[in-house]
Amino acid sequence: MLSLSLIVTSVLAVTVATPSQSGKAGGNADLKELSTYTLSMDTLNKVDRVMRTFAVEIKKDPRFQEATRLEAEMKALEKKFQDAEPTEAEQKRFEAIEARLDALKDDGSLNMSDAQTISDMAAKIQKYPAMVSALQREGLNTRDFAKFTMAMLQAGLAAGLQKAGMLKGTPEGTNPANIKWILEHEAEIAKMQKAWGEGLN
Repeated sequence: MLSLSLIVTSVLAVTVATPSQSGKAGGNADLKELSTYTLSMDTLNKVDRVMRTFAVEIKKDPRFQEATRLEAEMKALEKKFQDAEPTEAEQKRFEAIEARLDALKDDGSLNMSDAQTISDMAAKIQKYPAMVSALQREGLNTRDFAKFTMAMLQAGLAAGLQKAGMLKGTPEGTNPANIKWILEHEAEIAKMQKAWGEGLN
């Protein structure tokens, strides 16, 4: 599916490379910064409100609206193709939709998959006025959000590995208190993330 329609879930599922995976010079500085950053329910609740607001605002974006229409048309064609061979016109239309969705995907979406540092992620978010505005209303800036997101990812990965018995100790650049916090608030975090994703439906 088009990444534009996955903006909210992409951001909130923190599908972003961690600084420890980065070969950039900023990686070590980010690890040091994140090692002393502490996750909290206060910040999570602020992020929750930000994402709920963003989910509403992004629906007003013409690109998102176009993508939604195209994805619906593509699904209808795919369903039709299951019952009968596509006509030449239908095949061309399908290909045209794919091309347009690819173009929208690369048109400034908040795809975080290539963000390598806190600064990278903050810069990407800064390009999206709806997100910036929602953050400002909660007293946060794009770097605050990026740092929270990366800390969530780090702690979440570590917590998962610990539960599976595959990790002992604390990974470099991760605050051990954050791993404990993630484990204590798993249900609340999962509920929020589900709501954020459903906000686009």
